[in-house]
Amino acid sequence: MTLVEYALKFIGRPYVWGGDGSGKFSGGFDCSGFVLECLWAFGLYSGADTTAKTLYKSLLKQGWTNVARGNETPGNVCFWGSNEASINHVSLVLQNGLHIEAGGGGSKCTSAENSTGMVRVRPIASRKNLFAILKMP
Repeated sequence: MTLVEYALKFIGRPYVWGGDGSGKFSGGFDCSGFVLECLWAFGLYSGADTTAKTLYKSLLKQGWTNVARGNETPGNVCFWGSNEASINHVSLVLQNGLHIEAGGGGSKCTSAENSTGMVRVRPIASRKNLFAILKMP
């Protein structure tokens, strides 16, 4: 199973603020919880649960490098924000200009019952402020 195949199995899981996929969050994910679950499952990240902004900095320290928009490949990690200090979202590249994210929610989505979002596939171009795309070393 590839990282992308693993990520795709979570499609439809609810977006839950602070969610890490465990039962304590109704099985839901927030954006960083989703990406971290996928990276941890393949031994690609050794750090603790974190925010999108901190994950960006941690991956750079672990030797991940920037990829120019248009050169992304499946499994690359997208970070969203107008600059490094404002990174507020993270997702995984699929292929053909698509990414998979836990999104559409927000801080008011505290359980699966009140969730307005989910793990979903969308065009990368559907989100504004793509700050960086990183690939593993």
